[in-house]
Amino acid sequence: MNKHAANFFQATALDIPRRTSKERMRLRLGILLLAFDVVAIKIALMAIGGIFVGSTLLPPTAFAEATVIPIYFISAFLLRVYSGPVMLKGSTSISRVLLALLMTACVLGLILFSLNAGSQLSHLSGPILLGLTGALMAGIHFCHARYAHSALEGSLHSIVELRDGSASGAEGDNVGLDTRIFFDPANPTPDSFDRLASVIGNADRVIVHCGYDRRAVWAHVLQGMNVYAEFMVREWEDLRPLGISEHNGSRTLVVACGPLNFHDRMIKRGFDIAVSIAALIALFPLLLIVGLAIKLESPGPVFFVQPRIGRQNQLFSLIKFRSMRQDCCDAAGTLSTSRCDPRVTRVGNIIRRTSIDELPQLLNILMGDMSVVGPRPHAVSSTAEDQLFWDIDNRYWHRHACRPGMTGLAQIQGLRGATECVKDLSDRVEADLQYLRVWSFWGDIKIIAMTFKVLCHPNSY
Repeated sequence: MNKHAANFFQATALDIPRRTSKERMRLRLGILLLAFDVVAIKIALMAIGGIFVGSTLLPPTAFAEATVIPIYFISAFLLRVYSGPVMLKGSTSISRVLLALLMTACVLGLILFSLNAGSQLSHLSGPILLGLTGALMAGIHFCHARYAHSALEGSLHSIVELRDGSASGAEGDNVGLDTRIFFDPANPTPDSFDRLASVIGNADRVIVHCGYDRRAVWAHVLQGMNVYAEFMVREWEDLRPLGISEHNGSRTLVVACGPLNFHDRMIKRGFDIAVSIAALIALFPLLLIVGLAIKLESPGPVFFVQPRIGRQNQLFSLIKFRSMRQDCCDAAGTLSTSRCDPRVTRVGNIIRRTSIDELPQLLNILMGDMSVVGPRPHAVSSTAEDQLFWDIDNRYWHRHACRPGMTGLAQIQGLRGATECVKDLSDRVEADLQYLRVWSFWGDIKIIAMTFKVLCHPNSY
């Protein structure tokens, strides 16, 4: 490939629209349908209350809240009325909701019979209520299914298909985006990982078409990309698959998925936003004083901004208080800070030893680049014994399957400071991967609490 062609292909890759996940859309559609069902039940109850004026029927609102709505939603969730596959198909959605209504009527009838309250109600109120509610819900679910089909573009998941065209005879040779224009899984770099992350975006599924000899390197790459990834295969190979799926009638092998499901990610992100906002407000006077001290001691900006490797191995700009003289700042992170480093200013020495220089990363958390707890992000040129981190441990890219954190399991274990030897890096990678394997919300709380014990650490310099 000549130089002009390479430039053209790179520009084309960068112009590819970034795929977004449909998880939030599916959640919004489910909530919308649930709200419409509540409205339908309330309308039907009000109508029945208006028809049978003077009867002993309970007031519609109280009756709905106390009996019909709770019983219906228990039945609906048991029948998965609001699941994605059901919502997308009108006939299935209508049949499920009518079955849930029938179950509700049966349970309600048993309750009324056991309380001997049925004789106090009009014999026509029950069938009319059931028929009116069923008609309203059938219409709602029919319209909602058409809307959901349009909103989701006919599919529950956003899918990116990648074709490794370098493998001769790869199945699906004419399907998907040719990765030769932006990424080589056998020789990945931070820049090429950044381009791959831009192409994948927040897709729900990534399907790779490649030859047998390329699947191992693709599996290794995708296991650190925080995606649900699959190979298009017709035979079984020892690739440590997570499961089997299907696309367009062909079997696929699942080789990677994110460490946290949607529910866990929502909890973790909500916690990050709450903590970062509260901390920025509470620490604002300290941040102001530190910024003023940095500005008065040495010329240059208050903040030091450096490219770091983040979630999905994508680069982001990490923000710290500047602790070195402006002319000595190392944006690439080639030279780790040493003890008594002459580049560090007096104010910088204080804020580094107390970890105050890390506080501006609360802005990174608020912007979504980082999390409160997670693997610490590294500079792209970081080395140990003159070797790049990813050359030391081939699991290094896997630690980026979640957002990097201000603190993490490695930090509370004392694994912080300069990486002077290969073991320093290997131990941190092992701790980060352990964090991903056993993540829990209360585990994050424990790590945050233990972080206060290591704020002033001997390795902080």
